[in-house]
Amino acid sequence: MSAVIQTEDELRAKLAEWQKILRLQDWIINVSIFRERDMKGENRCGEVEWTLEKRMASIRILDPVDYPDGLMEEQDMELTLVHELLHLHLVTVTPDHEDELRHCALEQAIDAISRGLVALKRGLTG
Repeated sequence: MSAVIQTEDELRAKLAEWQKILRLQDWIINVSIFRERDMKGENRCGEVEWTLEKRMASIRILDPVDYPDGLMEEQDMELTLVHELLHLHLVTVTPDHEDELRHCALEQAIDAISRGLVALKRGLTG
């Protein structure tokens, strides 16, 4: 079951819900739907930038019109949002992109945790 969010208001409502669940209410977080051409990286469903000292972050979620056809799974914007939010808890242990092995391990861990949390919320465990 995927969650395609149609409006920025729906996305902000999901953000508020997940900030509470993940105990990130003390962060000021902006979230927006972006076209692929406006994302900072390529081949991403989402991305996050942060300023740790101010506990501020900006999350960009890929616009559904740019999500590629024929992938193994449908776009799940809620899952992407949770994934990007989890990065904020791990800011201080995030390796440089040059450290590919550690960066890959971190991404895999965040992916597994975010999938588990979203499945629990949706009652899809078991």
